[in-house]
Formats: sequence, C-alpha cells, structure tokens
Amino acid sequence: MKKRLLAAIMASTMLFVGCSNGNLETEQGGNIDGVTEVLLWHSMSGNVQEKLNEIVDGFNSSQSKIKVVAENQGTYDESTSKFFNMNGGSGSPAIIQIGEQNLQSMIDSNLIEPMSNLIKDYNYNIDELVPQVVNFYSVNDTLYTMPFNASSPVLYYNAEALKKAGIEEVPQTFEAILAAGEKISSANNGMKAFAVHAYGYALDQMVTNLGGFIINNENGRTDRATEVAYQDQMTDIFTWISDLIRADQFINYGSNSQDVVTGFNNGDISMFITTSASAAKIVSEAPFEVGVAYLPYSEGVEPQGVYAGGGALCVTNGLSEEVREAAMEFITYATSAEVQATWAGGTGYFPINVKAYETETMKNIYAEKPQLKVAADQFLTSKETAATAGPLLSQLPQLRNDLQAAIEEVFNGGDVAKAIDGAVANTNKAIETANKSIKN
Repeated sequence: MKKRLLAAIMASTMLFVGCSNGNLETEQGGNIDGVTEVLLWHSMSGNVQEKLNEIVDGFNSSQSKIKVVAENQGTYDESTSKFFNMNGGSGSPAIIQIGEQNLQSMIDSNLIEPMSNLIKDYNYNIDELVPQVVNFYSVNDTLYTMPFNASSPVLYYNAEALKKAGIEEVPQTFEAILAAGEKISSANNGMKAFAVHAYGYALDQMVTNLGGFIINNENGRTDRATEVAYQDQMTDIFTWISDLIRADQFINYGSNSQDVVTGFNNGDISMFITTSASAAKIVSEAPFEVGVAYLPYSEGVEPQGVYAGGGALCVTNGLSEEVREAAMEFITYATSAEVQATWAGGTGYFPINVKAYETETMKNIYAEKPQLKVAADQFLTSKETAATAGPLLSQLPQLRNDLQAAIEEVFNGGDVAKAIDGAVANTNKAIETANKSIKN
C-alpha cells in the first residue's frame, strides 16, 4: 500500500529525480566530534540562496553544538520527487523545504512528522506565526509544516512611464490596464501595457483574488478534491490576456520569467506580474523607479486577496531525538522575528512571524523600500474565506503545468475556451487517477 501511494505521489510531480544536483551521500544528520549535523534540502537559487545561506551561517555561528548543512536540490517539485524516491533511506534530509504546491503530497507520503508535534514537544510559540500562513499549512487543525518563506504574486509597474503617460494611479482592474495601453504607448515610444510569463501559480492566485475556488470541495479543504473549479474566473483572466494581445498591448515572453524582467528593464512593457519573492532584486536593478501594486481584478468584482504562497520547512519522520531537537532549534531560529525581518528585506518574501513587523529592522527596510511592504499588505489584508485558505491538492504542480500550456496557447492566438477545456480535462484525469491509487 505504501509503495503504491508513493508511486502515485511521485507520478503527480511529473518530474525526474535526476534533474537536481544535490549530494545524495550526505546523511540526515548525526553527531560528529560532539557537533550534531542537520541536513537541510532547499530550493532557493541566485540572490535568494545567498540570503538563505546567511541564515544558515548565522545559526551555525550562534552556537557550537549544531551544524546545519544546506544543499540545493533543484526546484520544489524536483526536490520533493527525489525525497519521495529515497523513501526515508540513506541520504534523506532531516529538513526539506517545500513549495505550497507540495503540501498535500507530503502529507500523503507519511514521510514527514507533523509540525504540531514538534511545536508541543519543544514549546515553540505558535502565536508568533501569522495566522493566515498557519491556516494554509494546517489540515484538520494539525500544522504539518513550518511556514518559512511566504510570498504572493504582485503587479510591478514602471512608475516613470505611467507618470509620463499622465496616469497618476496605477490601473488596478483588467479593464483599466487595457484602457491605459494607448496612453502608455503614445507617451513611451511604443511601450506595451502589460506582460506575464506562462505562470500557473500566478493564475491560480488570480482566481483566488476573484473569489473563486481552484479545485472543488472548497479547495480540497472539506474533502479531497475530485476536479478543478476555476473555469469561470480563468475565462475572465484568459479573455483579458486575449484582449490585450488583440490591442497590441501585450508581449509574449513564453514561460521565461527573466525575459519578462529584462523586457521591463528595457522599457518594452510598463507592467507585469510575478512573485513578490523577487521584489528586492527587481526594485534595486531596474534603471527607473519601480512601483508594486496588488494583483489586478475584473471590474465589478470585489478582490478577495491571496493565499499563503511560497514555501515551508518539513521535518522528516523517524529522526533520532538528537537530530530532531537540533532541527527544531534551527527552525526556531529561522522563523524568529529578527531573522525573518532581515530575510524579508533581502528578498521580497514577507515575514511569517508577527513580531518581525514590529522590529526596527523591518520598519527601516519598509521605510527605505516601501515596495517590499505591498506584498505583505496584500496578504495580511486578504479576506479570511474558504477560497483564500488556498488549494490542497497533490496534483497542484500538474494543474499549474496544464494552465501554463493553456495560457501559452492563448499567447499564440489560440481560442480561450478550447485552451481552458484542454487544461481542465488533463488535470481532472490526473486527479482521478491519483485518487484511485490512494483509495486502493
């Protein structure tokens, strides 16, 4: 039964273990010369990986009894796929960072220990965690993973280009962005209004903002999801993109997020959507003033906000007490107020510790770069509804891949309804197959 379940979970990621470059020979942890080593798998890269390494180095230098060894294992989906394949064997990590899309498959695997157990055993103060992130990573009142790097998609805009076009307030609706296109182009040498790369995560967060469920059974929270539920909202989003394309106010960058940022910096587009996790880098590297705004929405719809995207830290089942305690000591450090404030300021993630917002570090960062505060505000002011609790689905990576393929069809002139129907059929088939495997 367990092998069949793990096979189903691995299949849902649709990824090969060989894609990443980690060292499989490192053990979960152990006592070496009086120092307890803890192996941490993560999926951070670029400047964000540098900031994570600073956290690890800071923890290691803060005491002499524990050493955390951090290894990049590729994307969230690549890392979790490898983790499932190892099935708790030699080389498995003590701590693994997952993306929010991996939560259900991690729970299904039975390879991690619920974080609620460690919180109780080591007297961790859960009241310091932002309630919305606890809500996302909890199922039936059990917190399964420790929130760590929280983010959401936001709208980035060229403040100078909009001002040049006589647009005093950033457009916040689909219709307003479309209507602003001609003014922007006329005042900025043909600059297009908007772009977004094929990005399934942004699409399902936009569905949430429009008040819709991504999957049925209230996003898989009242019962295991059996099919997608995003059709109405996704039709609005895809139609908006199609309208922008027809108005010659959109540039197709495919699925490459860096190409969108490059186009933005080159003055080819005035607005785009991507994760807030890149905010610090985008704001500091652009050759003009960058603004950040909440996700756009349809006219006549009251925006609901977003769910807790980003990532979390899982503790592997069956650790020795020594390594288990050491792992929790690092997690406690990494989620502390001051560390979370510094982490947020260097990346664009927003703190998951409520006290981080009260630190002088965070106040100074937000005063210097107010753009970084926008994503946190968008999340913290989100309405607390069943929709904003977020989707719980082991096939969420598949759902996003299917949406990515669908939106690329629209980018290339394809029919909106046909593209969405194809994504729905593919994802529903994968959900049905996985659910049958788990029941059997």
